[in-house]
Amino acid sequence: MKSKLSIHTILTGMIWLAVIAILITGCSTGIQKKAVQSDINELEQKWGVRPVALRLIGGDHFIDFRYHVIDPDKAAQLLRRSNEPYLIDEATGKVHTVPLTKLGPMRASAVKPKADRNYIVLFGNTQKIIKRGSIVTVVIGDFKAEHMKVM
Repeated sequence: MKSKLSIHTILTGMIWLAVIAILITGCSTGIQKKAVQSDINELEQKWGVRPVALRLIGGDHFIDFRYHVIDPDKAAQLLRRSNEPYLIDEATGKVHTVPLTKLGPMRASAVKPKADRNYIVLFGNTQKIIKRGSIVTVVIGDFKAEHMKVM
């Protein structure tokens, strides 16, 4: 009975430590969130898009960048096939491109984007250089979303 109680106590303590760590992390990034929010507002006004997600997928072999179109006319430049997207790892300077498959590049492209829709670009990460928490810049033509954190 004593061992069950001590295991329960240890697990409860670990859960509380995890909760406290999450709260501390959330509090410490509050200032960073405000800075990121101003960058997002600038992207919305200039390019008509809002970044939605930047995350590792496919066993960390791909980086999934999603953005939401607010103004289709402004966002049209991001969807042009002539604008080849790439991602820069800010720590190493390594450039990651969009993989080309038999069906074409792994990115959304449209003649005319539609408002209130999400579009996707997949960047290769075959050497797994980009990790969760990495800070990157996404470039599509003249569009630049800088200092984005990979989730």
